[in-house]
Parts: sequence; structure tokens; C-alpha cells
Amino acid sequence: MADTESDKQDAQGGDENQLTQLREATRKRTSAEEIDIEVPKPDLSWMDKSLEWGVRVKPGKKGLTLGSLNVGIYGHIPDYWEDQTRMPRGAYPLPGVPPIGYSIRHKRDLWADNAADLYEEAIQRRWIPASDIPWNTIEPLPDDVEAAMCQLCTELSQHANVEIETIGQWQQHMSYGYHEVKTFLATEMFDAARHYEAFRKRALSNGGGLGVESKGDVNRMILESKGGWSETSLFLYLLRGTFTMTIYRYGETFAHNAAERVMFSRCLEDKARHVSYGLAHLRYALANEQDNRIVFRQLLNIGEGVFARELEDPVLRESLAIIFGGGIEGAKSGMRQYEHMMGDFVRQYLLYTDWLGLHRGESFAKGLARFVEA
Repeated sequence: MADTESDKQDAQGGDENQLTQLREATRKRTSAEEIDIEVPKPDLSWMDKSLEWGVRVKPGKKGLTLGSLNVGIYGHIPDYWEDQTRMPRGAYPLPGVPPIGYSIRHKRDLWADNAADLYEEAIQRRWIPASDIPWNTIEPLPDDVEAAMCQLCTELSQHANVEIETIGQWQQHMSYGYHEVKTFLATEMFDAARHYEAFRKRALSNGGGLGVESKGDVNRMILESKGGWSETSLFLYLLRGTFTMTIYRYGETFAHNAAERVMFSRCLEDKARHVSYGLAHLRYALANEQDNRIVFRQLLNIGEGVFARELEDPVLRESLAIIFGGGIEGAKSGMRQYEHMMGDFVRQYLLYTDWLGLHRGESFAKGLARFVEA
């Protein structure tokens, strides 16, 4: 038995010696190879490939902002972007790079003059649902009120989810010549993800849970809009965005605790920024494409009809009435408050359409027009 153990130790020792010798040989061979390697002469031809040398941008009062970089050729934003690669605006083009195939290459199809400023605002006003909302202020609510709040949060989560998916599917089609818009829309997707997170947390934080899935007609209309980003923006920002923003405002007013108040307030700030981009883009698109006015009006005829039909579903209406009325017993007065909220939404929507020059007149959907005097 002792001889067996000794033999094993001798074998292990031999293996270790062989491994050491192999490592030493490899080290010597590698060193020799390094000595024999011929270092190529530097080319450096890339160093003079600049469209504008000597540009120096200095920080202003707000720091070195995205918009402050638009100097010299870097500030030239053409009406049509020729390049089909991911080349940053102002970079030196490299011949032979395969095209990506961007479909949105006209400035009029995505541009908004406020995009760079909105990007700066978005990154400065970031918030964290996990810690910036005082969740510990939530106290038990009557079951009917809690169920109504959970239902509202379920629907608003779907609004946010649709926003993420809609922007995500259009981002890949937008050329990099208009990076201000692409970077802003990236922040909007993050905002929407944060809203999705916050509303789910509220639904699950007080003994309730998620409610009934939305009927989803407007969601599908937004997601399935394929005519162009401008056409999608009509539904995402002008119609749905104004409606969601109105709900946020009323949610803050009728909040049951500090957590809900902060949640709706923060979401309202974000949503106002999103709608601001959407309106600015639509106005730019209308000013730079004559046919857009006719097209947009026709699309609104369709979109408003779909929106009005979805409002016939009682789930969102009744949950809001219960929240506004403080329970099922107060739902009658809560329904009057709901009508008032819808009046605020419709009037704001019509102000926006008038500002854009898309006056609705007799074409305005009757299912929405009835709220004008509410």
C-alpha cells in the first residue's frame, strides 16, 4: 500500500516537472517570436480625413449641451440625408460601407426644432420609481376604490407599453443625420418604461393587483400605423398622448396619498415633454409637406372614431368614476367628474388641432364632440 502511494507521488511530481518545462519552452519561444516580428510602418492616412478641423465647442450656462454642438458643418442639418449608414453627422464618409436602408431620410418626416432641448430636459429630470416615490405613505383603501385604482394603473401600464413598442419599431428606420430626434426618442422610451414600472408597482403595493386588460383598439391602431412616423405621431401624441396627459393630471388631483401624488406628478412632467415633441414635429411636417394637411385630417377622422368607440367600453369610465367619487356610492358624482375630465381632454385636443391648422369642424367624431360642453 505504501509503495502505491509513493508511486502516485512520483507520477504527480513527474507531471509537474513536465508542465514546468513546457511552460518555460513556450515562454522562450514566444519571446523569440516577439523579437522576430516586424512592426509595420504607420499609415496614418486617416489623420487628415476631417471635414472641418479646428472646431472647438465651449460649455455654456447649461453645460455642453447637445444643441451647442451644432456649429460649422456639424450644425448643417439637410432636408434630405443622403447617407444610408450609421455614420454620425459631420463624420468623414468611408467608401464601401454597406447601406443599412433607412426609410426615414427626409427631415420633414421626423424633425422637431425642440428635440435637442427636450433631450437635455429628459436626462436632467430622470427619476427612480423604486426610491423617489414614497411607497410607505400608501395605506389601505376601501376595496372598491382600490380595485378602481388598480384597474386604472393596468390601463396606464398598457399605454406605456404601447409607447415603448411603437417608438422602438420606428427608431431603426430613422437615419442618423437627425440624431437629435433619435436621442430624444430614446429617452422617451425610457420614460415610458419607467411609467410602466411605476403603475405596475402601484397596482401591486396595496393588496389589489392588476385588473382587466384594455380592449386595445387604440393600442392596435397606434402599433399598426405604417404610413410613416408623422402619421403614427398623430395617434401617439396628439390623440392618445393628450388623453393620457389629462388622466395623469386628474390622477394627481385625486391622489389618495403622497405616493400616488408624486407618481402622477412625475409622469405628467414626462408626458408633457413627449407631447411637446409630437406637436412640434407635426407642425414641422405640415409646414414642409403640402399634402400632409389633407392626409392628417383623413387619419384623424379614422382615429377619432376608433377612440370614441373604445370609450364605450365601461371599464375605464367606471373605474375613474369610483376614484373621483370616493367609492361606488359616490360614483354618480364621480361620473360627472369623469365627464368634466373628458371635456378638458377634448377641449385641449381641439386647441392643439387648431394650433396645427387641422381644424376639426363637422368632421370631429360625435362620440367626442359631446364632451365639449362638459
